[in-house]
Amino acid sequence: MQTLPTIYECKTKEELYKQVLDVHQAIADFYRSLPDDIFGCRAIPDGWSVRRNMKHVISTNFTFGVWVGLPSFILKIFGKPKSKQPTIEALDPTNRHGITNYGRYERTKSPNPKKKEMLLRLIEKSAHKLNKQISKRTEEELDLLKGMFGGMSMRTFIYFLLKHNVHHTHVVKLRIDNSI
Repeated sequence: MQTLPTIYECKTKEELYKQVLDVHQAIADFYRSLPDDIFGCRAIPDGWSVRRNMKHVISTNFTFGVWVGLPSFILKIFGKPKSKQPTIEALDPTNRHGITNYGRYERTKSPNPKKKEMLLRLIEKSAHKLNKQISKRTEEELDLLKGMFGGMSMRTFIYFLLKHNVHHTHVVKLRIDNSI
């Protein structure tokens, strides 16, 4: 099974734009490589299915992308980001700390490859939509406008979003590894 990307600091908006596409392409390629009988299976003992994790990546991109694309005058109402931004390594992509055993997946007898392909297209589409919102920002706005939470700059917030999406995909990978 392929490795998932590591998020890195980008010096320019163009680098960030490329990283968004590369990360989501790697995520889509990972899901594309999964056997169809894993796609629709339930998580044991509890947790999200592969399909639900894919939907979460998509909805995160669309939802957080709305924030990134808000007009500057609205974002300025929320104040400025903290002057000292966390490093990418310090960004925590989850609010569920300390979990080390994510369980496994139970294979399904009714795979749905059409649904899987639709979700793969939506992952790629949501990355392009996010980039469309990023493209509206100047380099200065990426560093001076506030992200959705945590006092992060818009740029740091996008790193968080990428780490969050990779995290959810990594959880799927761990569950699959435990299922083999």
